[in-house]
Amino acid sequence: MESTFYPYLGALCWIGILLMVGTIIRAKVRIFQKLLFPASLIGGIIGFAMINLGWIGMPSSIGWKTIPPSVFSTITFHLFAFGFVGIGLLQTKKETSNKVVARGGLWIALIFGMLFSAQALVGKVTFDVWKTLFGGDFFTGNGYLLGAGFTQGPGQTQAYASIWETTFQVSNALNIGLAFAAVGFLVAGLVGVPLAYYGVKRGWCTLDKGAVLPNCFLRGLMDKGDNPSCAQHTTHPANIDTIGFHLGLMAALYGAAYAFGVAWFCYMPKGINGLGIGMIFAWGMFFAMLLRKAMGKIDILHLIDGETTRRLTGATVDFMICGVFMGIHVTELESVAAPFLIAIVLGTIITLFICLWFGRRSPEYGFERGLTLFGYCTGTAASGLLLLRIVDPDFETSVAVEVGLMNVFALILFKPISWSMPFVPVEGFPMMWIFVGVFCVTPIAMHFLKMIRKPAF
Repeated sequence: MESTFYPYLGALCWIGILLMVGTIIRAKVRIFQKLLFPASLIGGIIGFAMINLGWIGMPSSIGWKTIPPSVFSTITFHLFAFGFVGIGLLQTKKETSNKVVARGGLWIALIFGMLFSAQALVGKVTFDVWKTLFGGDFFTGNGYLLGAGFTQGPGQTQAYASIWETTFQVSNALNIGLAFAAVGFLVAGLVGVPLAYYGVKRGWCTLDKGAVLPNCFLRGLMDKGDNPSCAQHTTHPANIDTIGFHLGLMAALYGAAYAFGVAWFCYMPKGINGLGIGMIFAWGMFFAMLLRKAMGKIDILHLIDGETTRRLTGATVDFMICGVFMGIHVTELESVAAPFLIAIVLGTIITLFICLWFGRRSPEYGFERGLTLFGYCTGTAASGLLLLRIVDPDFETSVAVEVGLMNVFALILFKPISWSMPFVPVEGFPMMWIFVGVFCVTPIAMHFLKMIRKPAF
């Protein structure tokens, strides 16, 4: 029985412990409240230090057994993919026809792709220049993962890097990609939060308010007596608990996605067969969307509660963010430490510049959009919304809605990048030209769409 606990259940226990530690620290330490660091990020930073000191492990009958970072990398991948099943099950709310919201969603989607391209090019060029000048035994294409780690977060980066390592035998891609993603969360807080307060002070906000956040928001814990409901029953507990029903549905869909991934691996041509398991998150979301459509056709869609699905998906994100830090092995970054850090600094600068330059020239809500996009394109969508909350506490602008609508546009606009990234290690693959094309075409398209106006702040 002891052998069934090590290493994965033990690793999950450690993530749980660190999430609780992060929750307590956020509630008690003011600096983390000011930076809006979520509990998952605080716990992940502590876990990163502990695992690289060799302190993460578990007791056994033969003594203390350490848990390697690769275990947490594996957990991160599956949490990300499982969360995408939940995203596929989410029932879309009635979309607004407001032109401002539609324009804002498209604005964010266009610059999102442009930022991915800019960051990826910065990472690749930095790795290339360093290797040319100082040498080194590393794959310079790993520099592209700066864009994936910053804009798409650890889960998607894990998917790309896993394909590179398993299908194309690229060394150290996973560790470098996760490190880029982890540092991105720090950038979102360390740069984004001061930027938000600076914008409020300079009067850049559209609304004449901001930076007044409730105490419960800062502490990260609801006040006593202020406990809004977060889910609805869709099944009778005498039969099956609602949470159990939703988890079972997601687990079944994830199993179907895995089976499809295995079939893809077995029957597709060599070279692209590795996408089978690497793209399991996409298969899971696709099957979930098909099931949701089918349930709507037979009028049983009410059995899926949107808030329950959101809470389960949100929980996977919390565990994933905490776990990603513990999937990074510092010693494996030594060969690329210098270009890695340089790429982070340059990537942060160009991201900040693009967000502010286009934000100043946005048709409306320029600072709110630019600030939210900066958080989104260094951390996750949640990071962007946390920053937006500082300048728009009650979400009175349409930016929060635009962030959701952005994903609809991105499904089409982002395809050249998302479908190309798995093939970066293929010799002669024109990934750099794809990024250059996206980076150059985007502002031209925005000009003709009248999305670039005179500076507003």
